[in-house]
Amino acid sequence: MLNHIQKSACALTVVLATAALPALAESIDVRVIGTISPTACTPTLAGGGTIDYGTIKPTSLSADAYTLLDEKQVEFTITCDAPAKIAVQVVNQRVGSLAGSTNETSSGGTAPAGPNVFGSANMGAAGLGLDGTVKIGGYGIRLATGTMLADGVAVDSIQSNGNTTSWAKTEYGSLLNSTSTRYSSWATTGTATPVAFTTLSGQLGVQAYINKASELDLTKPIALDGLTTLELVYL
Repeated sequence: MLNHIQKSACALTVVLATAALPALAESIDVRVIGTISPTACTPTLAGGGTIDYGTIKPTSLSADAYTLLDEKQVEFTITCDAPAKIAVQVVNQRVGSLAGSTNETSSGGTAPAGPNVFGSANMGAAGLGLDGTVKIGGYGIRLATGTMLADGVAVDSIQSNGNTTSWAKTEYGSLLNSTSTRYSSWATTGTATPVAFTTLSGQLGVQAYINKASELDLTKPIALDGLTTLELVYL
């Protein structure tokens, strides 16, 4: 409260001092504005980014184990109006809904043992939403290594966790990570330094798993509701 009074008094003093000065001529301000912006790049996912698993029969679900669904892939592209070095980071929009995990954050969580998302244990994953208070399942998301082309040339997928300086080649290309923000980029084959490009293309893969049937109310329809936002980072 004392700070507020002092600030008010100071403002009042300025007003009084200004009022005591002779009248000034009319004036006009000159403003200089603008924006320094990096090269503009646009990401695109085929089909608008919707991965549709269609209708899943309850009888296909395991009662006491997670049920792994097939991986689905869609075309992913980044188009820039000039060569640029780009990384991708993700924001998990369904925090707290990853079945079998308690370490899920906005950058992802860790899939439980059993489903082996993308053929690997402990893969990064995000939740498929909630049915009431019950976790429906989870899914991994990756930019499939071996499919990525920068300006038509095959490139290695590289990643850095928590920063954009320490890059290493990645085997799986998973975009999700439970401990820190994961940055994914691309490098000339055999190197680990992000390369500039105007067009990047490849396949984005998603593989989901469903919670144990014994945990779900299968007497009614349950809608899978996973949502992850991909963001471009200019390096």
